[in-house]
Amino acid sequence: MKKFNDLILLSASVLLTSLASAQSIIPWTEQNSTLGLGYPVPIPVNTPEPFDGFRTYAGLFAKHQSMAMNNDYITGQIVGQTHYDRDIWAYILSDDNNTTKFGVKEGAMMVNGGIHAREWQTPETLTQIITDFHGNSQDHSFYQYLLENTTIITIPSNNIDGFLQTQRYPTENWYSNNLGPRDGRMRRKNLLNTDEDLFTQNDFLNGVDLNRNNEPFWATSGSSSGDPTSIVYHGPFSQSEPETSARINAANLVDADQLRIYTDVHSFSQVHFSELTFNQNRNALQTRVLSDFTKHHKAYTLAKNYVDLPSQAGFGIGSTDEYFAVTYEIPSWTLEIEPSNFTINGVDRHPTLPGFGADYGGFANNGHDGFILPESEIKRVREQLAKSFMVAWYGQAGPPSITQLRIIDHLSQAIVFDAEWDITASGERELYSQYYDELIAGNDYSLLLRFDKPMRDRNSAGEIAPLQGQSTALNPVIQGISNDNDINLNLSNHRWINQNNNGWESYGYYKDDTYVVDFNIDPAINAADDAELTWRIITTDMIGQSIDANPATVVTWADGQWQNYEDSNGNPSINGGFDSTISIQVSNQGDFNYASVPDTALYYDATRSGEGFTLEFIDGVNDFLIQWFTYDGFGNQQWYVDTDQKIAENALLAKDILTAEGGVFGPDFNNDDIEIFESGDIEMIFGEQFNNSRTGQMKYTFPDGRKFRTQVDQLTAANGINSNPSVILPVETGLTAAAIIGSWYDPSRNGEGFHIEQITDGSVVFLWYSYDLDGSKKWFIGSGGVVTETTDNVNITFAEVYITEGGVFGPDFNTNDVISTVWGSAEFNLQCTTGTFSYNGLDAAYGQGTYQLEPITRPINNIYRCE
Repeated sequence: MKKFNDLILLSASVLLTSLASAQSIIPWTEQNSTLGLGYPVPIPVNTPEPFDGFRTYAGLFAKHQSMAMNNDYITGQIVGQTHYDRDIWAYILSDDNNTTKFGVKEGAMMVNGGIHAREWQTPETLTQIITDFHGNSQDHSFYQYLLENTTIITIPSNNIDGFLQTQRYPTENWYSNNLGPRDGRMRRKNLLNTDEDLFTQNDFLNGVDLNRNNEPFWATSGSSSGDPTSIVYHGPFSQSEPETSARINAANLVDADQLRIYTDVHSFSQVHFSELTFNQNRNALQTRVLSDFTKHHKAYTLAKNYVDLPSQAGFGIGSTDEYFAVTYEIPSWTLEIEPSNFTINGVDRHPTLPGFGADYGGFANNGHDGFILPESEIKRVREQLAKSFMVAWYGQAGPPSITQLRIIDHLSQAIVFDAEWDITASGERELYSQYYDELIAGNDYSLLLRFDKPMRDRNSAGEIAPLQGQSTALNPVIQGISNDNDINLNLSNHRWINQNNNGWESYGYYKDDTYVVDFNIDPAINAADDAELTWRIITTDMIGQSIDANPATVVTWADGQWQNYEDSNGNPSINGGFDSTISIQVSNQGDFNYASVPDTALYYDATRSGEGFTLEFIDGVNDFLIQWFTYDGFGNQQWYVDTDQKIAENALLAKDILTAEGGVFGPDFNNDDIEIFESGDIEMIFGEQFNNSRTGQMKYTFPDGRKFRTQVDQLTAANGINSNPSVILPVETGLTAAAIIGSWYDPSRNGEGFHIEQITDGSVVFLWYSYDLDGSKKWFIGSGGVVTETTDNVNITFAEVYITEGGVFGPDFNTNDVISTVWGSAEFNLQCTTGTFSYNGLDAAYGQGTYQLEPITRPINNIYRCE
């Protein structure tokens, strides 16, 4: 407990010392007695798994370590040692990078537990927090969002020495009428100058109150003491204790500008002891956070109300929350877990509750039984508090902003307009926008809005509902403005999306981060020629934070408040406003050419000759295989591969594209050495078809949220590919070069392969995705392959096979840097389902070799088939 009633707090060290000899060891009992509880005395059980009771430190620690070992989102870190050289552990809940899914530096949350040894509720609560993240780390919602977009630092047990002492003697402590219970089960302080034997009488009052050992108000208050025997002894100097250093070390696991909220979890009183500073915006935002926490928690069945009791700015007692409030200018408070207290500062904060153990039917004989929560209550307490913490952290993860606005034509089911905010190297965002077809007033469309966090909660029936304790509007306000006039958008069929399917109507990273509504722009907008329509949009996240009105400036936390969080007028604020940053051109007539479906072909950016893509539609009308031959950041060859499905008639999305490592060129290749890694996402959207060729836009999203964009132009036209699948052409059977196009591999060399494509002039191009002699990635390319067909074999020879070097991944690519070199020659001999590949490298180190091949894929819309 952070603050004390006069009955408990005695600051006169002389009196404390003289009374020590009058103490005796007595037990806590279920029956009525001096230390009678009125309910069973909790005894810790040495088990890692949660149950209706308290676990030993060993059990809790085993649970922490097990979760850290079995979940990539949970990392244990030793941040210090106690006086008895026990490791103090922090557990970091986050992914392996320091950025959000959108490339922004993550905010950090910190929560400390077990600083006062006797307060067993707190390590249980923090362990439940970690457990909830462990169990929900793949929920594609609340928990996964926090794990992938924030860093959460938890210290389940800060005062381990003291905690073990209380569990060593779970029913006993020293007691006198004047001092009350001390040491044993009621030890509060650490074990400075104290042994671990309860029966040693000359040191049981020693130790430091770790919640009086902190800057900036160390030793400035009558609520702390310079007497080593005082229950609120502040230590010989500020931050003197190893447990204090460990907590500071844990905070330093992130950059100082990342921290956004801090909580020190204690018991008891059922209040927030919040810290005010002289920054009024910070204080206002802190009040909001605590209100969200309290409203969420009060909405549970028992309606436990946590009252906010703010401090006086500029004063303190040396507590941990004061250190974080002043040092980092963040919301910072001491959470005092239930039960309630009689009075705090002379006022009964919970007048409907009896207080102390009496809240649970206990005797409440001496005021200290409030530290001993009944075993029957801890499951509820830890589970509900853990969820309320999620609400506070969700808010401090940041206000929401629109990340993408996309328009889909109902008739063609093609994406006709796409706008998205991309993070830049300077840390701001720039708006990318692209038309893929005209937008026609009077036509039916869908508007898709994506946000940078999950925006809505759902009830047990799976329906959109306000978050527990909140009463926010469920749907965004969406307006269209043209020439300062409101335009009728005929909005209908509003829906939040919590499904991740293979179409465009899917959520982005998290359930309910995407909103879709159908619309039809009033043709009156086009009284003359084309018109500009500006979208004007506002909504809130689950806790009522409005969207950022200007996503170009990235919201962050500094100087005690949100920065770059603009209102509707573009002014700095702590409230957000209407986003009016995206406009579209609306026409009154179209050309009836629709954005096209891409073909099986090779694609490249004409300004980036020297790299490209192979695209192949397979199995079903929407399934595709994509292969990307490119470079890494150092000019070495790199390749990626993936299979996925179209998301619209003119768009495809390859999620978590794959690359491989561990292979080596030639006979030393071993399947068992291959490791597969996910490497980001590729999206391609194509516009209208011109001259039987297609042009589109490619977006690569790095795992850390950065984006790279380039144009893609169709480079080849594969022989036999039906460019209009709606027109059924007769199928021609037989073994021909056109019939065997697709991807092939040697099953004994799984982890490399070939794309083979006969183009319309009869020649063949191929890509060979493999490795170099040193195991680095290598791709080989051949064109102008000469075909010789017989009834039982297709022979394709390449007199020259090339390798390249010098290209650099991303925007710094320069075609003039790419050097193409003849590597050797190659020959295929293919039947319908088997074949061979032979190579002859000019460099003797590569030598010669032959592989046995099988087809992996074949284009679905090929009119030439072999059997």
